[in-house]
Amino acid sequence: MRHTYSKRMIKNSLVSYSFLLPVIIGMAVFAMYPIVMSFIYSFTDYNGSFATTAGIFNYAEIFNFGLSGAGREVFNSFKITFIYVIASTALSMVVGYILALFLQRNIKGMKVIRLLCYLPVLIPGFVSGFIYRDIFAYSAMPVGNGLINTWLGKLGLGKLTFFGSAQTALASLVMTNLFGVGGGMIMLLAAFGNISPELYEAARIDGAGYMRRLFFITVPLSTPILFYNVVVSMITGLQIFGTMASYGTGIEDSLYFIGIRIYNTAFADNNYGLACAEGYLLFMVTIALSLLLFKFSGWVHYGED
Repeated sequence: MRHTYSKRMIKNSLVSYSFLLPVIIGMAVFAMYPIVMSFIYSFTDYNGSFATTAGIFNYAEIFNFGLSGAGREVFNSFKITFIYVIASTALSMVVGYILALFLQRNIKGMKVIRLLCYLPVLIPGFVSGFIYRDIFAYSAMPVGNGLINTWLGKLGLGKLTFFGSAQTALASLVMTNLFGVGGGMIMLLAAFGNISPELYEAARIDGAGYMRRLFFITVPLSTPILFYNVVVSMITGLQIFGTMASYGTGIEDSLYFIGIRIYNTAFADNNYGLACAEGYLLFMVTIALSLLLFKFSGWVHYGED
């Protein structure tokens, strides 16, 4: 009996693993193999065909801030990326939270408004980039301006440079990201819906006004979703690359993010080894910042706290 049961267990396991096998192969080929090989390439001068030298020279090149080194350019891209991540995350969190507070009201037509606020999230990033580029296009000439500058011109107002100037390109990109706050807004609405109405009722009985209920009930009990949105926004922002198709590297490299630099180092300069080293540096920075966020996550309040 035990022998029969054991054979049946083995048979069931084999059937289960046969269904999992395509996923396992896919993960090994398209995830684990590139991770391992890119790490190996980061210690070589691999140019896409072969490698002739091995060592830590790629990492030394990243931290070479001399005139002939790549350090200044690499860390300038990190600087632009960090500015973008901080500004975009902070603004998106604030606007998304305010929008969620407004959309949680149960009034007529609110579901339609929620849908309209969420729809821009469904547009792929590289597609929305082309849309925003055309809307916010700037030209010193009467022709060649986008929708916004055309309206401003008809109103007799001065045109805004938007992506046409190095001073305003990054701020314009952060502003266009506000069209995508619908994703975080939906999650916040779900978090608000999980807060017990009894807490609000007890607060009203005690004489607490809207602002006290907001800062002592709503905000603390929605911090898990806020923390999740911050972590995801930070990781996504560090890997930003979709702007390459629509804006390139920006005027005077104002939008030359680290993800774009890694791509150009590999496929424009054919220096795959250095590109892999830059990629692993970005990977380590992402891990360090994620751990830092979790280290200082004491402000997050969970239901059992």
